[in-house]
Amino acid sequence: MGTTRTLAEFAANLKYVDIPAAVRARAIHAIIDAMGTVLAGLEEASVLQVRNLVAREMRAGLSTVLGTSLRLAASGAAMANGAAAHALDYDNISLTVSGFVTSPVLFALLAVAEEEGSVCGTRLLEAFVTGWEVESAIARGLGVHHYAKGWHSTSTLAHFGAAVGVGKLLGFDARQMQHAIGTAAAEASGMRTMLGNMLNPFHIGKAARNGVVAARLVQAGFIANPEVLETVWGFCEVFNGAGHYDLAAMTASPGAPFDLVDPGLVIKVYPCCGLVHSALDGVLDLVAKHDIRPGQVQRVTVAVHELVPRTMRFDRPTTGYEAKFSTPFCVATALAERSVKLSHFSDARAHNPALARLMEKVDMTVHPELRGNDTFLLKEFTDVTIELLDGTCHTQRVPRIGNRGSRDRPVTLAELEAKFMDCACAYPDADAVQKAFGLLTRLENLTDIREVTQCLKK
Repeated sequence: MGTTRTLAEFAANLKYVDIPAAVRARAIHAIIDAMGTVLAGLEEASVLQVRNLVAREMRAGLSTVLGTSLRLAASGAAMANGAAAHALDYDNISLTVSGFVTSPVLFALLAVAEEEGSVCGTRLLEAFVTGWEVESAIARGLGVHHYAKGWHSTSTLAHFGAAVGVGKLLGFDARQMQHAIGTAAAEASGMRTMLGNMLNPFHIGKAARNGVVAARLVQAGFIANPEVLETVWGFCEVFNGAGHYDLAAMTASPGAPFDLVDPGLVIKVYPCCGLVHSALDGVLDLVAKHDIRPGQVQRVTVAVHELVPRTMRFDRPTTGYEAKFSTPFCVATALAERSVKLSHFSDARAHNPALARLMEKVDMTVHPELRGNDTFLLKEFTDVTIELLDGTCHTQRVPRIGNRGSRDRPVTLAELEAKFMDCACAYPDADAVQKAFGLLTRLENLTDIREVTQCLKK
């Protein structure tokens, strides 16, 4: 059986009752997290432009653009909500994909669920887990080479997760799933050079939109190459190149274990690029342990994987959004504030003279053991060294899999609630936000997912 067919069979046959409780719990946490981050991103300039475009060019419909009075066709709502969820780079990530799965898959699903009507929480969960697992399976076969080559894995691979998830919600059989994967492949695109500007949230939004479009086309009888992953001139050959992918790795163990728990979902505890989170954990741990004050610091050295500097490329950011992709800014903020929060990433702080002076003391270097694709992600770590003016040195190594919010240090429900409420602090209806959070924690008991979206529309 071919690769595309095998993954399509897995997607078509996976049932809610076959999904372990631990996987369902992680999926619910992922969904809650993304629903919070969409509220945080509602007024970002990139989101406003995407939302204005879809409102102008896409027809009215049944799907909610969260936090607004807009009701659009599912593809438009998926695009607007997906962009908002990622606008502040605070939504959760997948280590396997080296990017964002939840936001594009979830907001494609929510939009279609509202169109379909009477979609219960268990159906949404089943479809969400299916989309996540198929997307991560494809990512395993592509390996780090896909990301290292310059593809924004979130944008290229999220089309598959969104299309398969929606197909599951619509009851696709294996053949239809093959065509959904093939149609999604035709839309896949996105380069890492766009990180740090408006294209980043757009990548999420368009993946959610295109997932909806792919599934709706297949539902209407549309067909694509049913062997798109493995065929000559197929997705793997074109995007990775001959010899740089492993089809067997894609089909070796979908769902065994479920990727959502191993290596698992990572819920961001800092509102910035995930590649700097290990460094921030190390800095904050050392600051707390040794009561380090900014005025005591001579130099901070952060030793990272060779793939990190190209993404964390803004040594002297000029905007709050660029600051999310700046190691000096993020580390200096951790030193100065003893925390890294949403409010820290403003345009004004990007030009703060005192912070700029502290940033001058931060060096990012490539660790000699962290070269090559095989040392990225699961084997990756960050070494943090803080040298004080009195000559004292404090060091700490933080493995990527050990980040706060990752598999080995997961957030609690209480911590997730605190993040959710912080993301929604500017939302005008606090009672609606609290109700939505409560409903999401009971997602498996909801008879209609519109109970949640109803809370978050004007």
